[in-house]
Amino acid sequence: MKKTVTLLGVQGCPTCARLYARVREALESISGEIQVEKITAPEKIMEYNAGGLPAVIVDGNLKAVRRIPEVEELITWLT
Repeated sequence: MKKTVTLLGVQGCPTCARLYARVREALESISGEIQVEKITAPEKIMEYNAGGLPAVIVDGNLKAVRRIPEVEELITWLT
């Protein structure tokens, strides 16, 4: 089953860039099809009502807000 990970963040934010790098690192350890969507437009971010940035959403479920999950945690969510 195809999974989708959505990353909410602001363009130019160093923490958001580290989150994206961490997700890419996790994806290298996972086989299967996983779609990654980065959302940086403020009006789109507001639609998610995540409560803070950066945020990680997996298959519509909010998994992390205002923190960068460890690679192992991301792998657990994505497998």
